[in-house]
Amino acid sequence: MAAVVGDPRSTPALGRAGGFSDLLPGAAGRRRDLIEAFVGAFESWGYGLLGTPLVEPLDTVAAGIGAARQSQLFRFMDADGALLTLVGERTVSVARVVATQLQREQLPLRLCYAGPVLRNAPLLDGRRREAIQAGCELIGHAGLTADAECIALAAAALERGGVRGVQIDVGHADFIPGVLESAGLDADAQRIVLGALARRDLVAVEAALERTDVRDAERRLLLAFPTLRGGREILDTAAIGLGGDRPRGAIEQLMQLWELIEEHGVTQGVHLDLGAVRDWDYYTGPTFEVFSLDSGFPLGSGGRYDSLLERFGFPARATGFVLHVDRCNDVLTRRDGEPQRPAALRVAWSSGQRATALSLAKRLRERGVAAVCDLDLTDPRATDTPVQACSDGVHWIARRARGQGSIDAAVDALTGPAG
Repeated sequence: MAAVVGDPRSTPALGRAGGFSDLLPGAAGRRRDLIEAFVGAFESWGYGLLGTPLVEPLDTVAAGIGAARQSQLFRFMDADGALLTLVGERTVSVARVVATQLQREQLPLRLCYAGPVLRNAPLLDGRRREAIQAGCELIGHAGLTADAECIALAAAALERGGVRGVQIDVGHADFIPGVLESAGLDADAQRIVLGALARRDLVAVEAALERTDVRDAERRLLLAFPTLRGGREILDTAAIGLGGDRPRGAIEQLMQLWELIEEHGVTQGVHLDLGAVRDWDYYTGPTFEVFSLDSGFPLGSGGRYDSLLERFGFPARATGFVLHVDRCNDVLTRRDGEPQRPAALRVAWSSGQRATALSLAKRLRERGVAAVCDLDLTDPRATDTPVQACSDGVHWIARRARGQGSIDAAVDALTGPAG
């Protein structure tokens, strides 16, 4: 039976919608700190913070994402009958803003964002329907230096947020499709093989290839794709006997990209993954994903998407990435334990000293110390209070030493002298 509003006999259901989470004090604060660390890193690299709405017209979002992701959107109709959606990612919103409001700005544009996204996905394997994403878009530059910058910036932001020891897998969206194309497979055969590769079903891959005249070099690569991971040396191995300009071009780009990443000093945590299975209809060049041993899901992903802005009437090359803030927060929790609720300094007061206590609490907050003033008169027998306003001055306990004096002396003792 539905609860009746205002009926004291009715008790509403207190459950939580599946795929949505509450964050308690401590955990919520750490996620906020993580967002600030990521955005701080982005801004230190010259990326301007952009704010976009959580709600977009359905047609706008549909223009930028594929059918599979459209099926995971929360959709609704507003009071005027317009079809709207809650955004499932924010790159399309950034593309809309660039195409409609920043089209006259000098390129390249460096933009960043942080905010919630929602996806109407099945509740499988602990996946969230609501999450926080923070990311960057570098728009208007076709060179690999832009791709290298995004990879290096993602690594720098994670380091700044304390999410260390990650692995970044770099691939290329043109490699596997290019191998299939150069092998002479028709469109239907390519679709079957790409689907089997996406499922990592090697039996289906081999069966599909048996019905084709694919050359030995391409067959070897396609059947070995799960093992095509490692350092710079795998590029030389993959190039042996490889035909076709498209896959060879992808290999050459990855060779150049590796050198650029080396110049950024982040190759220690980077692996090349020629078998990376990403959204081939969206990405057009180098791609990457960020992994941690402490998470079963990628902590971030990115890549080049040179065709997206053209769909909004603003043809421009672009690359970017997103970091999944909640997953990164999960990693910190697994490594460091549940964060403790930050403790505020308690300011107590004796009879007639409430105004002094309130003034003291204000001065402490101005020095950056969280302070809470007792709402009621303190029991005079309570002698272990960190700081207490009394008729004979302020009493405090700081660094295991007791003191007594003025408000200024108490603030200096509790926070250190003002600089």
